[in-house]
Amino acid sequence: MIGPFFSLRKSRKAFRLAHRYYRRKHKSLDQYTRESIEGYLKALRAAILKKDSVEAKRMAGELDQACARLMPKSGFDKMREFMGGMVVALLIAVLIRTMWFELYTIPTGSMRPTLKEEDYLIVSKTDYGINVPLQRSHFYFDPDLVQRGSIIVFNGGDMDISDCDTVYFYLFPGKKQFVKRLIGKPGDTIYFYGGHLYGIDAAGKEIAEFRTAPWFQDLEHIPMIRFEGKQEMGQNGTILFHQMNHPVAKLTRQSGEMLPVAGQGKPSHYSDLWGMKHFAMARLLTRAELMVIHPELTVDEGVLYLELTHHPSLQGAKYPELAKSYTIFPLQAEHLKALSEHMTTCRFEVKGGVVHRLGWNTKDLSAYLPKLPGVPDGKYEIVNGKAYRLPFPTIPFLGLFTNGVTRELSADHPLYSQKPEVIHKLFNLGIEPFNHYLPAQKNQKATPSRYAYFRGGDLYLMGGAILRKGDPALDMQKGALFVDQGAPTLEEIRQFGLKIPEKMYLGLGDNHAMSADSREFGFIPENNLKGGISFLFSPPGERWGRIPQPPQPHATFPNLTVWVLFSLAGVASSLYWRRKMQNPLKF
Repeated sequence: MIGPFFSLRKSRKAFRLAHRYYRRKHKSLDQYTRESIEGYLKALRAAILKKDSVEAKRMAGELDQACARLMPKSGFDKMREFMGGMVVALLIAVLIRTMWFELYTIPTGSMRPTLKEEDYLIVSKTDYGINVPLQRSHFYFDPDLVQRGSIIVFNGGDMDISDCDTVYFYLFPGKKQFVKRLIGKPGDTIYFYGGHLYGIDAAGKEIAEFRTAPWFQDLEHIPMIRFEGKQEMGQNGTILFHQMNHPVAKLTRQSGEMLPVAGQGKPSHYSDLWGMKHFAMARLLTRAELMVIHPELTVDEGVLYLELTHHPSLQGAKYPELAKSYTIFPLQAEHLKALSEHMTTCRFEVKGGVVHRLGWNTKDLSAYLPKLPGVPDGKYEIVNGKAYRLPFPTIPFLGLFTNGVTRELSADHPLYSQKPEVIHKLFNLGIEPFNHYLPAQKNQKATPSRYAYFRGGDLYLMGGAILRKGDPALDMQKGALFVDQGAPTLEEIRQFGLKIPEKMYLGLGDNHAMSADSREFGFIPENNLKGGISFLFSPPGERWGRIPQPPQPHATFPNLTVWVLFSLAGVASSLYWRRKMQNPLKF
């Protein structure tokens, strides 16, 4: 049945095209030509109405030959038909992609491990409302349909995002779309502790899903990218520090001052912001680096040394930098083993022993790139202590079958080496593989995107407990104390939490170390929300199918409305052409 069905469809299409062209040209044709073309049209119409696919296919071929012989198309006619078809196809494509659904490819690793580079996804544009095509607005929007934990797609228009301009269908100027996980809704107050989220909603009730939902519990959440955030030079040399793209403090050569924060007033201390005091920036030092950077400290012997930078402050700040506290922990072989078991890096390429981040243009930068001697040439990634070799570059028409399929390396591969120098390099340069990220001094601008925090008395790095409660190394820390201050109370959340403004949303990347998200560009306006991720259809494997996020209801007003509108359009088009087929031919 499938063969005859498609054959009849092609015959109907041939009839429509020939009939339309003949109606436009018939007045300029002689009587013999008109009668000949009309005869072919009537014969093809009769075969189609009888559903005789064989006869219809034969007559469609004869009609096509007759049209080419008796009323050949000029160059103008061909261009007119082509442009007309393109306009119709473009209009349909724009409506479908902006209002109904869209196929989407993930370009970066900001949502790893949930979504990886070159994943192919189906994006539903009806999850939260009915979008206005090619505009940053909605015909209808229901904020109750936006769920915390959902993976959202939003437009970057009117947001502080660099390189946001793009062109759709090579014609329409627009803004790029981005994918993040939605964390906070308007009126929510969010607080960070122990890599987890705590919060209360607009009604003052606890946001329970932060504590129970797996897509929150299984991910790390960090309140900042860097302690300084974005730095802006104001009047008279004043330095403004931005967090969540909002000015939170200013520093002059004489003094520093905290600035009012929406929903929080003016905090007393910089590190009180949203639980920042519970988090530290981390890097590994060798003994030689420790003696250069912290000559004032006498630290117990270790294989390597964990340096934590924490509690940023305006008190004692030296213009133009914030003051910070430093803590050193001596690490032994068992700690390095725990680190290697949780090691995570960006995707990188090794060529001739030289390492660079995959996708970066490293021309003329070889002097600044680190080396991993003994590692074979190839493209790699390390995720939660497991090293993988990446596939060959995706071929577009085969990408559906090949992209993202990685191969785990054997246990004897050099990337699994327990040598201190290898762990030191992978930890410090695993996210930003440039030598200027190696430890050299205090208040170093280039510091690795590695974060530490306490949870339940254990010290965590890369999502894993490295120093367990009771570990002697915790009592050997030198410098300013970095200790577990415990989970926040509701009053602490209200007083120090991040308040989400009206018609704004907080979006964070699942891969906090490699994600430009609300921590950088600020809150996401309601008008920018365009839909959500529905389905991962490539690559095949255990991640295929549904995405870890709250289930989205289907029987909603925007979803049903758009489905009905497109269905009615399809039915109306079908009925129109069926009626044209059944009615007597008009010339």
